[in-house]
Amino acid sequence: MSPSRRLKYRDYSSPGLYFVTVCSDFKNCTFGKVLDKEVVLSPLGRIVDEAWLALPSRTCGIRLHEHVVMPNHIHGIVEIFQHKLAQQAAPLQGSAAFGSGNVRTPSLSIIVRSFKADVMRRAGIELDWKKEIWQHNYFDRVIRDGREFENASRYIVENPSRCQIQGQRLKAVYEARRAQQAAPLQRDRV
Repeated sequence: MSPSRRLKYRDYSSPGLYFVTVCSDFKNCTFGKVLDKEVVLSPLGRIVDEAWLALPSRTCGIRLHEHVVMPNHIHGIVEIFQHKLAQQAAPLQGSAAFGSGNVRTPSLSIIVRSFKADVMRRAGIELDWKKEIWQHNYFDRVIRDGREFENASRYIVENPSRCQIQGQRLKAVYEARRAQQAAPLQRDRV
């Protein structure tokens, strides 16, 4: 197990914006493919997208911003905010934990774990999926200001275009190397 990359003194259930990346197991391209700078989701990719979008309805005190499901990972911005319940005229029985009107928001790790579990459960039911889907950990970055938020949002939106361009470059490099390796073999035959 790799050491945690989380900030030691950061409370990851405190209000803030978090840029999250969750990768597929061994970075396998099981969520879809990029065609014409657009992501075409596989059935598993659609489940990933739907599970991500369902997070706010299943988790109090979070809001989602930009996100994209890529062939082997998902990027998203999660906002955690202080969730307040309406004050009751008389306290409800057994509601001592809610006496202040605050509902404890789950930490970012619980949110991500819930998301991963929801995808695994649905993939098993809907696709009869039996293989591992996710890498053990995930990556996050605390977004500290508006500029970082804009940069993260732009990165997410432009990710499919960058992925296709990088793929084309890698393919060109691979083909050039193959041609270089084949050239000496052809000279040796002459």
